[in-house]
Parts: sequence; C-alpha cells; structure tokens
Amino acid sequence: MKLKTVVCVTLAFACAFAVSAQTRRAARGAAAGRSAREIAQDKMDAKVKINKMPNIGPQSLISAPNLQVQGGSQPITKSRRQWGVYEMTYRTAQKWTEDLTVNWYLLADTKKAKTIDRSETAARLPPYVYYTLVTRYVNIPEGDHRSCVCLPPSFIERYGEPVVVSCEIVTADGKLLDAETAVNGFSAIAAGKFTEATKDKGEWWNNDNIINKKDSKGDALIELRQGLVDRSKSPFYLVNNADYEAIQ
Repeated sequence: MKLKTVVCVTLAFACAFAVSAQTRRAARGAAAGRSAREIAQDKMDAKVKINKMPNIGPQSLISAPNLQVQGGSQPITKSRRQWGVYEMTYRTAQKWTEDLTVNWYLLADTKKAKTIDRSETAARLPPYVYYTLVTRYVNIPEGDHRSCVCLPPSFIERYGEPVVVSCEIVTADGKLLDAETAVNGFSAIAAGKFTEATKDKGEWWNNDNIINKKDSKGDALIELRQGLVDRSKSPFYLVNNADYEAIQ
C-alpha cells in the first residue's frame, strides 16, 4: 500500500513538473514568437529622434521667393511680406520606415501682431492664438529628414508671431516616439523634451489650465484658429525639396 502511494505521488510530481516545464516552454516560445519583431521595432522606434527644433523669433520670418517672368503680372505690394517658417529636423535608424506622423502645435502672441485693428468695429483679439497641424510622412529612408510648417503673412501680421512651438513624432497607432517644445517669451509653458511617461506634463495643448483659461471677464485667453499649412502648400515647396519626405 505504501509502495503504491509512493508511486502515485511520484507520478503526480512528474506529471506536474512536465506540465509546468511545458507551460514555461510554451510561454517562452509564445513570448519570443510574439515579441521578437516588436522588440526589434521598439529598438528602431527608440532611435527616431528630433535633432533640432525650429527657431522662434525674427529669424523664422522669411519673405517668399519671388519669381518674375517676362510679360507676367507685376507685384502690387510695396514690400515683400513675411511668412512664419518653422522647421524641425529628425533622424530615423530603420532602413525604411513605412510612415510617421508629426503633430505640430503653435501658440502665437497677438501683442506681437504687426497690424492691430483699433477701430470700434474690430473684433476682440485674445491674448494668444493657437494653431495645430497633423502631417503624415510615408516611405521614409534611414537618415536625417526635415518637417516644416508655415504661417501665411496675413496670420503673422494680424495675430502675431508664435512664442511656443511643439512637435510630436508618433507612429500610425499613436505611439509617441519623440516630442519637444521650444519656447520664446511664454513662462506658462516649459521648454524641453517629453516622453511617453512625462507627456502629460509636456502636452500643453491638452492642459485645461492653459488652453481653457479665461480672464476676469470670462473671455478666453487662447483661441484656436485655422491657418497653419504644411511647407508643401507654401511658396517654399521647391527649396531643398529632397530633404522632405512624401506626404500622404
């Protein structure tokens, strides 16, 4: 009887050990099969980096290239108007990256407007105007690249120059790869990089205390406006065009 009991217990332990070992092997195999490509992709994604953020200030205000042809129409403006041109450089390490999305967020100070309408019928201007743009690049080769957005002259003249410029680089499924904020003269937002772990502190455009803040009269301090365009929709499109990837 005792021998039978010992044999049964031994067999039970052997079966349990075999099942446990098989489970561990299966888990390791599943993990390896499931994550090998993902791990490699994560390593490549980690090497997608912003190299340089746009300059903010007078150096970002540029007159558009002027093309004159014989017999063409003559300009009617007395001086060449300036665009706001904001360019970010980034690097990828993968031989080919299928696609990357760059999210742009700009905050302009209306006190820096060149032309302020002080007439009685003029609409109230908020202290700050906020712009955003999403640009998706495809078929990105390994190396250094540029992403650029522009504000047409009328927006610079009427609503002022940006004092904050932020960029996010994300994957098609929304994974944040790199992000950075450049600031010039706006203390409520801090400059620097932020990551997936710290993005809540860096995403000022999602911060209600900034975006939805109101003055003592209940008027908004920041107003969202359309107007920011990708460089491909500006007169600068053909300048160093090979530095920019295809947009989809």
